[in-house]
Amino acid sequence: MTAVATGSDAGTLAPVRAFDAFLGNPADDEAVVSTRRSVLLDERSAFPEDEIAAVTAFGLQQWYVPAAHGGNLGDALVPLLMIRHLARRDFTVAAVHGKTFLGAICAWVAGGEIATRMAGLVDTGSPVSWGLTERGRGSDLSRSATSAQIGTGTVRVDGGKWPINNAVRCRAMTVLARSDERPGPRSLSLVLVDKEEADPATIGYDAKVASHGLRGANLAGIRFEGSVVGADAVVGPAGHGLEIVLKSLQLTRPFTTGLSLGAVDRALQTALDAAAVPDGARGRLLDSPTSRRALGIAVADALLVECLMLVGVRSAHAVPGEMALVSALVKFLGPDTADLLFRDLTRLLGPRALIVGSEGSGGLHPSAFGAFQKAARDSRVVGIFDGNSVVNLNMIVNELPNQLRPAAPPPLPEVLAPLRADVEHDALDTASLRLVTRHGSRLLRSLPALVDAVDDGRTSRAAVDAARWILGEYTALLAEAGDLPRQSQPDPLAFHLAERFALVFGAACALAVHLARAGTIPGPLGESNAWLAAVLQRVAHRLGTDTVETAVADALLDAALRAHAGGAVTLLPSWTERS
Repeated sequence: MTAVATGSDAGTLAPVRAFDAFLGNPADDEAVVSTRRSVLLDERSAFPEDEIAAVTAFGLQQWYVPAAHGGNLGDALVPLLMIRHLARRDFTVAAVHGKTFLGAICAWVAGGEIATRMAGLVDTGSPVSWGLTERGRGSDLSRSATSAQIGTGTVRVDGGKWPINNAVRCRAMTVLARSDERPGPRSLSLVLVDKEEADPATIGYDAKVASHGLRGANLAGIRFEGSVVGADAVVGPAGHGLEIVLKSLQLTRPFTTGLSLGAVDRALQTALDAAAVPDGARGRLLDSPTSRRALGIAVADALLVECLMLVGVRSAHAVPGEMALVSALVKFLGPDTADLLFRDLTRLLGPRALIVGSEGSGGLHPSAFGAFQKAARDSRVVGIFDGNSVVNLNMIVNELPNQLRPAAPPPLPEVLAPLRADVEHDALDTASLRLVTRHGSRLLRSLPALVDAVDDGRTSRAAVDAARWILGEYTALLAEAGDLPRQSQPDPLAFHLAERFALVFGAACALAVHLARAGTIPGPLGESNAWLAAVLQRVAHRLGTDTVETAVADALLDAALRAHAGGAVTLLPSWTERS
C-alpha cells in the first residue's frame, strides 16, 4: 500500500463516476438503464439485451480483468462500485453482466497461460459463465458428478450443470468436473469449455428456469455429452479444482455485496421519497414518529452493509490469508441485513410495496414501487449463490478454533490503514489466499482496541456505550466457542454462535470505518457520528439488547434525508457525479 497525496479516494473512484454518468438518470426513459423499462422487462421475464449490450460497449468487462493480464482491475473497489451502480438501476442487468467476473475468477486464481487466454475471452465482451452446481446436489460441490477425462491432448466433458446464470448465452464456461473416481479433495478439476472449440452438437440445454427473482436472467441448465476441448483448457493443475473454487469464492463473496447494496440503494430511495409524499388519510410517513424510527433503522442497516462491503474488499487486498473467514462473515451478514431491510421497509410502505408494473406510484416516478418490489425479489438471490447462508455459517464455525488460537492483536494503525481514503492498494494477491486462516480475523482480535479508541471523549455516549456492550458480548462468545465440542456436523448452537460472531464482526467493521475515515465521510453523514451510534445500537439489538433509541434513529434519518436530497446516502466520498 502507498499513501497518495490526494487525501481522498476521489481519484481512485473517477471511473465509477464516469460509469454512473454513462448510465444516466434512471428516471429518464432514454437512459441506458431506465427504471420504467427495467420494470416492464421484468414483468415479461424478458432478457435485458439492449442494456447488456450498452454496458458491454462501455467496457465494464475490462474491469473484471486484472491489470497484470491487460485489463483495468487494480483496486477491486472500483468494479464492485460499478456493479452497485448498475444494480441500483436494475439488479438483473448487474447480475447477468457480473457473472463473467465469477466465470473468470478461477483463471485469475490459477494463473499461468489459462489466465491469459481467459483475459482474451473476457476482453471481447463475450459472456463467461461458472458451472458449479448440479441438479439435486445442493451446495455440496464435492458430490459433483459431471466428469472430465483428461488425456494427453484433449479433455472430454460429460454431465450437466443447473441452474446456471447465462447457461445458454455464454461463450465459455468454467466447469467443475470429476477427473478421478476415487473420493477425496483431489478428485475434481476445472475445465474451460469454450463453445467455439467444442462441437456444438455435444452441448444441449434445459429449459429456462421460471424464477421469483431475476426473472429476465438466462437461468437454465446445460448438458455436456462428450464435449471435447484441448488439454490446455484445464484451469490450474488437474485435481485442484475444488481448492481453486474455494479460494475463488473468497473473492467473489465480498464482490456480491455490490449487488446487495445496489438493491438496498433502490429500496432506500423509494422509501425516503415515498415518506415525503402524503399518502391519503395517513399523511406523510415523515410526520409519524413510528415511521421515522423505522426509516432511521433502515438507513443504519444500509450503512452496515456498506461497511461490510468496504472491509471485505479491502481485506482481499490487505490480508488475503484471512479471507477464508472474512469472506464468510461478509457473505452471511450482508445479504441477511439486506433481507431485514427489505422486510422492514415492506411493512412501512404497506400495500404500495406490492405494486407491480409502472403505475400507481402517486407523486413519485411511475415505476418507483414496481422497482422496489423487483429489487426485493431479485436481492434474495444473493443469500443463495456463492455459498448459501448455511454454508457460510458452517465455514465460520470451522474457523472458530483459529479465532480462539492465542495471537497478539496487530497495531491498530495497521488494521485501519487499508480502510483509509488516502491509500492506494496493490493488486489482489491470489497466491496468498488460504483455505483456512492461521488466527482468524485480525479485525475481530482488535475489537477491544477499536472500542477503546472510539471512547475518545468526542464520540457520542450512545455509540460508545453500544460498542462496550458489544465487546462484552464478544468476550462471552469467545468463552462459549471455547466450550464447543469438535463435530464434523455442527449442532444448532454452533450455528447460533457463528451468527452472533458475524454480528460482532459487523460492529467491528463500523468502528474501523469510523476511525479510519474520520473527516472524509461526505455530506451530512460526516457531520456527526450519529450513523455509528445507530449502526452499533442496531447490531446490539440483533444481539439481544434494547432497540435503537428514538433520538439516535431520528438524528440518522435527518442526516440521511439531507444526503439523499444531495445525491446518495453513503459513507464513501465522490462515488456519484452528484456528490
